This record gives sequence, C-alpha cells and structure tokens, in this order.
Amino acid sequence: MDDAARAPGDPRSPLEAFLRDYAEVVGGLWEEVEPQVYDLILPGGGEPEMVRVAFDPEALPEHPGAQLASFGTPLVDRLLADAVARGRSGSLHLVGLNPNPPGLAAQVGRALKPAAGLEVRLGRTRVLDFPQAVFWFEATFVSDQKEQEVLPAAVDLHYGRQVRHLDRLLDHARLAGSPWSPLPEAPHAGLARGYRSARDRVIRTVSALANVRGRELTERVDRQVARVARYYADLRAEASEQAARALDRGGDPAPLAARREALEREERVRTAEILRKAALRVHLRLNNFLVVHQPKLWAEATVSGPRSLGGRLELVWDPLTDALEAAACPSCGQPTFALEAAPPGRLACPACAGPARPPRR
Repeated sequence: MDDAARAPGDPRSPLEAFLRDYAEVVGGLWEEVEPQVYDLILPGGGEPEMVRVAFDPEALPEHPGAQLASFGTPLVDRLLADAVARGRSGSLHLVGLNPNPPGLAAQVGRALKPAAGLEVRLGRTRVLDFPQAVFWFEATFVSDQKEQEVLPAAVDLHYGRQVRHLDRLLDHARLAGSPWSPLPEAPHAGLARGYRSARDRVIRTVSALANVRGRELTERVDRQVARVARYYADLRAEASEQAARALDRGGDPAPLAARREALEREERVRTAEILRKAALRVHLRLNNFLVVHQPKLWAEATVSGPRSLGGRLELVWDPLTDALEAAACPSCGQPTFALEAAPPGRLACPACAGPARPPRR
C-alpha cells in the first residue's frame, strides 16, 4: 500500500491523500476498492474501526454502506481534528545549506549602503543556529454561514521579524529531525514573544478578511430584508383589498385588520431573525506551531568614519535566501541597509539620523 509519488494529472484530491497518509501515520490500513472508494481500518480505544469511504457522491449508490468523505462530514472533521491535535508542536532542522558563502566581504559591500565617509570592515564570524517559529492560526467567520481560513505566520526569533520566504523555509526536502552538526543557538527571544508578533500580524490580515466578508454580508442581508419587505407588503395589500371588499358588502373588517397587525409583527420578527443570524463573529485560535532551526552566518563588523565615529554592527548572512539580512539600526532596532553618522558620534539608519534641524529661536 505504499503511496507512490503523485504524477502530473493524478486525479487524487488533497483530502484523499490526507486520509491515506492519516491511516498510515496512526497505524491503520487503507485499501483502494476502486477509484475514490476506500476501505479504512483505523485504531481506536477498543476494537479497530472499519469504514468504507467514497470521495465521489456518484459512487454511493453502488456502495450503500459507504460514508461520503468531504469537508464538513463528521468522519473527516474528526480525523482532521485528531491530526491537528497530534501535531500541535514540533521542531525540525534545515539541512543541506552552505552558511559560508565565498566572497562574503564583497557581498556585504554590495548589500550595505553606508553614507559617504563611512567604512565597514568585517570582523569575526560564526555559524549559529537561528530558530524560526512558524505559527498556523485558524480564523472562523460565523454569520448566517460558517467559513474558515488557515493563516500561517513565521517569525525569526533572533530579530523578531516576519519571515517572508515561508515556502523555502518549509521545503520538506531540506527538513530533518536532527542537524547535520550541532550548533550553538543565536541569542533570541522566546516563543511567547514570537507568538505575540505572529498573532499581531495575523490579526491585521483577519481584520481585512472580516471587512471584505462584512461588506458582502451587508449586501446579502439587505437583499434578504428587501425580499421579506416586498413579500409582506404584498400580503398586507391583499389583506387591505379583502378588508375593502368586506366593508363594501357590509361585513366586519376587524378580523382583517387583526390579520394586518399579525403580518406586521411577523415581518418584524423575520427581519430581526435575519439580522441576528447575519451578525458577523470572528474567532481566532492557534492550531499548531513549528520551530525550524536554521544555520546562518553571524558576523561582527566595525564601522569607522569622521568625527571619531566608531561603532559595531551585527550582520547575518542567510544561506537559504543567499543574501545578507538587513542589519538592526543601533538606535531604533529597525531593519536597514543604509547607515549614516548621527551626533554624537553614533551610527543610525536614515530615519534616526534625520535631516539637519534649524536651531530653535
């Protein structure tokens, strides 16, 4: 039952591949009865659970005892929840990287942009382990319907910056359970601080998604309320006509007037129910996280210049992107490639150095 690599044009869906992988990981078995129909044996607390699943609804008539496997069905939801619970956290190592690039000094010189008169000289270098934390958040948008989004966010724990090359960081071909050689860890903040940073970034994304859904929801609710209003307007018009005819015939219009009042109450109740169900609520929770240990080259640089300027700068070369990371400004800590001299004899990014200000009068 070994799962061969999926060839181009393979009709198997990601959900189908997940159920096969899940059965193998938990110590169960799967057998493909026919395309998109499987027999699963899943271990349980007591006796093993045996179930036939079909990914194609059209296959159900031929397999009346099978369960439909699709997102939202009880079986799939249970297996997905169990898979998430099994993988709440993890730690892996990036291997196969060369953290000692040739011509480092020349590459640093091309990446950094020191102001005129400043000179950057490389000092000692060390290969260190830089932990990168990847968090997966689940955002649930609940109104008259329910939608979910899984939002990943990665943070470099050394600088506390967002990692933008997430696809390369999670390249399964480079990930291993242990490093090729042990390395000392670079100074870094804890996971709690990385979590707060990732959560703040994800909250901004969720707010944007909620705004889009809120606008769509408002338009949909307005249409529903308008349809309800037209429907009850027609019923009230019909009741008014019946009351007028009853009055012409000398009948008692009171029952029809009561009918109109009942229709108005019913319309208010229906409208309030639509508005209540359509209130958008957003729930955000952390599903799981992974710490990826990546070797990078740490270098110490000295910057010299006029007016007795002398400063030290920490530089980091990232072999995964094959580029120098932006240095932390010695004044504000923000990432920068540009360096300037700022009084009194200190290094700063252009924002901290700022333009010369006229003296106060």
